Amino acid sequence: MVLKGLDRVRALNPSYALALLEQGSKLADERRHVEALTFFDRGLRLDSGNANAFYRRSAILKRMKRSGEALASLDQALALKPDFAEALISRAMILRSLGEIDQALACLRAAMKLRPEDSVLHTTYIFTLNFDPSLDEADKQRERAEWERRHALKFKSRWKPHDNEPTAGRRLRIGYVSSYFGVDNSTFSFAEVILNHDPDRFEIFCYSDTRNEDEATAILRKQVDHWRRTNDMSDDQVTELVRRDRIDILIDCLGHMKGNRLLVFAQKPAPIQVTAWGEVTGTGLQAMDYLLGSKVLVPESYRALLRECVMDLPNFSGFWSPGPLPDVGPLPAITQGHVTFGSFSRLAKIVEPTIRCWAAILRRIPGARLVLKHPQLAEDIYRTRIADSFRRRGVSPDALVFLGGTDRQTHFACYNMIDIALDPFPHAGGMTTLGALWMGVPVVSWPGKTISSRWAATCLVPLGLSDFLADSEEGYVELAVAKASDIASLATLRQTLRGRMAGSEFGDGQRFCRAVEAKYIEMWSRWRRSLDSSSHISAGGPAEI
Repeated sequence: MVLKGLDRVRALNPSYALALLEQGSKLADERRHVEALTFFDRGLRLDSGNANAFYRRSAILKRMKRSGEALASLDQALALKPDFAEALISRAMILRSLGEIDQALACLRAAMKLRPEDSVLHTTYIFTLNFDPSLDEADKQRERAEWERRHALKFKSRWKPHDNEPTAGRRLRIGYVSSYFGVDNSTFSFAEVILNHDPDRFEIFCYSDTRNEDEATAILRKQVDHWRRTNDMSDDQVTELVRRDRIDILIDCLGHMKGNRLLVFAQKPAPIQVTAWGEVTGTGLQAMDYLLGSKVLVPESYRALLRECVMDLPNFSGFWSPGPLPDVGPLPAITQGHVTFGSFSRLAKIVEPTIRCWAAILRRIPGARLVLKHPQLAEDIYRTRIADSFRRRGVSPDALVFLGGTDRQTHFACYNMIDIALDPFPHAGGMTTLGALWMGVPVVSWPGKTISSRWAATCLVPLGLSDFLADSEEGYVELAVAKASDIASLATLRQTLRGRMAGSEFGDGQRFCRAVEAKYIEMWSRWRRSLDSSSHISAGGPAEI
């Protein structure tokens, strides 16, 4: 009774609720999430009209992997304050992971109206467009052009002539810009270019915004000439650093992914600027000269839509692992007596059209199973959303196997549970496709009407696996069913895929690196030839082709 009386007395003092919430915030900063949540709940009982407190509470719940409750807390914040930009963005991120792309984009558009000058928010919107099945490539490129207009064009007045020494054959200075120099799929796609570079021809600089450095970071750092930690630098400071380093070719490794430095590239600190390996749909920047791609990834009909000139590689990506991966196991269908499909892609890619196809496949094959693996599947809200979607399409939850996050070795060992991987659409898998192939698991894919839908195709075609590419949604279902019916062929393929990959540019890091470096030399030759044109002296762009 005494404690209740004290609470009533304290409730009369508005500052007491604020003190509880501030204590909750301090505990959250110390990662004492359970205690922090208790303080927030107590504070909100006294001040239930505090939108910011509901928002901060949602962040704690998200860190505790309680996304459903976090979403509800964000809804409470927005009910109190509909123009709460931060809450709209956080809500969009959860909805995107749930595959609710329309709702996620609506939240981001509302936030962009409130913060039209926020380039990071706009780039988040652009990245999210990759998951929208209603869009074609022209739609995506229009939004990139709008990003350029709003956020990058103002820097064009800062462009300066580049006086890099144009001597043929000299050692070129190559700069790589990324927030993910570590154990990350982004790094695994291009690390071989750094690790196998020709030191006689190239001097390597890494501009690293990597906050959580790990064993992969250490491996990369040992192989470069200069490692620049740029975490706490502004875009202007990084731009000046690149200029002082006299970089010849500057590589953006992220595109419109989180943590990009596109506003550095917008200031044109290097005479040649390239985007590669990250978000592969182009940047929309006039200052970006080239996009490393492939003829499969970027069909000829798409190229006029891009700001960048596309440089084709034999295969778009490499495949590096900082440590050995598990051996390929026998085909599960032989021992299990049923076919098992699988997808280890991010959940945002598993949108309704994808589920519709996957459900149709499972209905066609008696006893078939589908294994889905992603760290977010440890949470009920994500498993329930997917299971309900399949149930509505006549597939029992018993046909689904959900696996959460694991260490890297266990992750790859889980490929030994599946016979065929199913690629999502419209955002296909890149490194997830190569991971499956390395583990002997072929991937059924449908390259659609956007560049991001062709990630898997650009992995499959160089390996002679074009027969795993469908030409329509209906064809995707038929192809998966047909491949699943030929167990003998799947068993043979499983035992040969790793060797096939190891003998290609995917698995041979030196070959992949030499192919990329040949493109760097070609870019440099074009720039040298362009010096006859005064327009290219100031802009530093590629010569006309």
